Amino acid sequence: MLETVKLEQRWKDDYLDLLNYAKQIGDAQWQNEIIQTLSKSALYMQQTILEYQISQLWHQFDAVNKKMLELYRQLRETDNVYVSSRLIEEVWGLKLQRVEIGKQLNATYHR
Repeated sequence: MLETVKLEQRWKDDYLDLLNYAKQIGDAQWQNEIIQTLSKSALYMQQTILEYQISQLWHQFDAVNKKMLELYRQLRETDNVYVSSRLIEEVWGLKLQRVEIGKQLNATYHR
């Protein structure tokens, strides 16, 4: 939640900086566009936050996939039954994580 607050504040600060610059150069049309954008800040922030959440979920999904690939490589290289069993358990745990991330992505896309 703290990241969301920081992101929103940074977004507003950036647009206020643009507004100040538009005033300095005397561009009234650009000033009006920026003011309209700022008046719709909640909508823009909601979209930005949604995009950020989706990005983070995809990063998690990719990290799980990389870990699974590493575990599969280890499985191919081991002859030890105990190690093999442990690796298979880890893979199943990661598969469950991936399914959960997929559900979160699906829910996020269908908001």
